Amino acid sequence: MHWRDKMLYELIELAAKLQREKKLPPISYKPKSINWIIDLGGDQPYLKGPFRRGEYRLVEAPFRLRQGKVTEENVKPYLLADDGRYVLGIPESPEKADEAELMHKGYVRLIEEAYEKTKLKELKKVLDFLYSPMKNAFREQIGAKDIVTFQDDEESLIFEKSEIQTFWAEYLASDLLSDDECDCSVCGKRSAYVRYLPNPVQLFGQSCQLTSFNNPSFESMGKTQTNNVPVCFGCATLVVDTLNYLIREDQHHTPLYISDRNILQSQMAIYWVDDQIEGRGCIQLDEKLFASPIEQWLFDEDTNQRTPPPELKQLEELLALPKTGREQALHLDKTFFHMAVLSANKARLVVREWIHTSISQLLMHLERYAAAVRIVQPTGEKGYLLPLAALIRAVDMSPGLVRQCLRTIYQGALPPTELLPLALQRFRSLKVLSDPKETWRYHSSASLLKLVLTYGKEEANTMQSLNNHCLQPAYICGRLLAVLEEIQRRALGYRIGSTIVDRFYGAASTAPASTFGSLLRLSTTAHLPKVSGELGRLLEEVMKQLDEAGGFPTIFNLREQAEFALGFYHQRAEFRSRHQSNQTNGTGESQ
Repeated sequence: MHWRDKMLYELIELAAKLQREKKLPPISYKPKSINWIIDLGGDQPYLKGPFRRGEYRLVEAPFRLRQGKVTEENVKPYLLADDGRYVLGIPESPEKADEAELMHKGYVRLIEEAYEKTKLKELKKVLDFLYSPMKNAFREQIGAKDIVTFQDDEESLIFEKSEIQTFWAEYLASDLLSDDECDCSVCGKRSAYVRYLPNPVQLFGQSCQLTSFNNPSFESMGKTQTNNVPVCFGCATLVVDTLNYLIREDQHHTPLYISDRNILQSQMAIYWVDDQIEGRGCIQLDEKLFASPIEQWLFDEDTNQRTPPPELKQLEELLALPKTGREQALHLDKTFFHMAVLSANKARLVVREWIHTSISQLLMHLERYAAAVRIVQPTGEKGYLLPLAALIRAVDMSPGLVRQCLRTIYQGALPPTELLPLALQRFRSLKVLSDPKETWRYHSSASLLKLVLTYGKEEANTMQSLNNHCLQPAYICGRLLAVLEEIQRRALGYRIGSTIVDRFYGAASTAPASTFGSLLRLSTTAHLPKVSGELGRLLEEVMKQLDEAGGFPTIFNLREQAEFALGFYHQRAEFRSRHQSNQTNGTGESQ
């Protein structure tokens, strides 16, 4: 089965589940804010409103795609809940009075047809009101674009009745279906297919069609519109309504990349789990937990800092469980996680990525990714799993690179090699290395370097913090630069504008043999005599390791530059941890 068909099939399965749980709106209904309610429950019609956004409950109301100029053949009113132009014929301006009258006539015809089919007494009351001159009294208060609907009792609106919902689905189906029958490309059942899709997917403020076969560029073998990929009415509406539900509900989506200049580059990840997972203890096992690696930072007003989402910590706790404990926690062995990455290309929906994996496989991929990306914090505190949102912002990833990272996180693909030069460029930036405000970017860049170097390897765990047993020359050279910086800082009592790192990091990380000689001479003659023997012994230890590894290499390639960066980052974090610990204990730094 093609991944596209698999995705549509899974969306239909999700729709059935959401309908059972009464979470999905009726067919071709969508959330609307009501401005005015015409109450027909008393002796005389009564106007309620105006309701501003939030003053009246958000309702699921009839909806359909309507576009183009309004004509006799192109009047598409919404059943019972529409704006003042359709409900009461209120024009936007005197010049548009004929258009408003055309809209109103189409609206009345729709109510008449609904009454003929359902014989609901409530619809008879609506028609009596629309035929009466009393409606003119309400026109003065209601705006042309205000949403107006009807009510016959205090508990519900008329369009919320099941008979109205059934009629609306059947009405749209009869209007949209072709005269031919064929096998639906989603469910496989033979039936009449839709000539065009009834509703759009709302993404990044764009109204996107699921298919675009009505355009000449998509015609094939003389076939137009949805003849190329026939879809029955049920599948067409359910897929669109389910996509809109996932995009609307915070539990099921995360913006991955937002571009104000090019809407096509903006990407939204939607995700769901195909069955309920019973958790154990305080860990809530749901789609938000599994999506936490790509969630956005949260802003902590108390600390005035960005923090990872709470689900990320819960995920780490789950990954820390023994594998047998995990299986006991999940209870289900055949549960799947689904994710799609969507973009809006003007009026067309673009599916950038489709991920479908079992929970057991997913946990294995997440564990491997978490081990590779986790690294000690710059302060020396224990590292944690950084959200992808932080990594994206740290190095300004392209949309394509973001999707490749998703494959690493959820499908176990190797990290993209393009990350290495990107993270290195950002890491060795003078501002990132020295500005406290850029600490998060410094941390994120180091995390990405470690991801590329250690993904799927045993070193993923041993390289989370300082590794005194790592004998790679580049790693040792990075540690050496951090030691020389610390000697300089302590010798000058931490009262220093720029350090040797600010001036020589780029040269030391690419051409160590020609750089470290002068740095060592400066350190041993000017700075080392002013500090404690502890740093002197550490310097001797690092130099001994480097001699045993073959001395200073002439030049470092990109991978070795990343190893250098990790050695420097780890050793620097170790110093800062000791410094913070000494300050907390009130002992100060030994000189």
